[in-house]
Amino acid sequence: MEQKLIKYGSHRITNDEDGYMYNFNISKGADFNSHIHKCHEFIHVIKGQFLYTVEGTEYTLSDGDLIVTRPEELHSFSFPKECEYQREFLHIYPNFLKRFPEATEILNSRSLGKLNLIPYEKVKKYNIDKIFDEIKKYCANPSSETDLMVLLCAVQIILKLNSIWVNDTPKYKNILRDKNTNFIYNYIDEHYMEDINAASIADAMFMSQSYASRFFKEQTGMTIKSYLNMRRITAAKNLIMEGQKITNIFARCGFKDYSTFYRAFVKYVGITPEDFKNSHNNQKNNNIKS
Repeated sequence: MEQKLIKYGSHRITNDEDGYMYNFNISKGADFNSHIHKCHEFIHVIKGQFLYTVEGTEYTLSDGDLIVTRPEELHSFSFPKECEYQREFLHIYPNFLKRFPEATEILNSRSLGKLNLIPYEKVKKYNIDKIFDEIKKYCANPSSETDLMVLLCAVQIILKLNSIWVNDTPKYKNILRDKNTNFIYNYIDEHYMEDINAASIADAMFMSQSYASRFFKEQTGMTIKSYLNMRRITAAKNLIMEGQKITNIFARCGFKDYSTFYRAFVKYVGITPEDFKNSHNNQKNNNIKS
């Protein structure tokens, strides 16, 4: 079975901020444990049935559905039954959308784990599948215009999502993200490598720790500490994939000692840092061979 039919984009693994990646895959369904990205992810399911969990909300996906996550959303997926899994996904990193700040605002408007699934009927109704066809065409035969055309297609998809959420989703305003929650996300993204915690983040907001922690948990379903650790673990995963020594990276990610980093990594990734490194290297070697 051919694993990777099309893989194209301007993103580089050492860059958390810029570029994009489009990938069309056919494979056997395989479970993937909880993780977060530094990108906005759009997965269009061509064929297959599986469970997709985002921040504790479970979605059942099947042919034609679209699932959307943004950088800080913790997600995983599993296949209850063996099946052929055909999908195309688009990863959009923050600076790729800098020409269109309104598009980023739209993607960040949801609360965590809400409105991630766009069912097949709405994907067809709003012609999102046809926009993916355009992206696939540009990436199958890349040229000097491909990056710009993918950007314009991505913005079209985002505007379609906005129309679906605002005009075709009941009670949409009830799940908009709170501005204080946005502050916490942005503060952690900028300072996660420093010696910060829930108390110092609350101080930066001129709030009590109990109040800041309570409304963040109400808005997101997770604690400030949990998100801070997930952001640090995401940075650690990227450093491991860059080839950095595992024992040298914990301080760069904001952990005070290796044992704390190790426990957090196993908790949020599901495997040890060494196992993650070996898995990544094996996958990279297989891609080179193919």
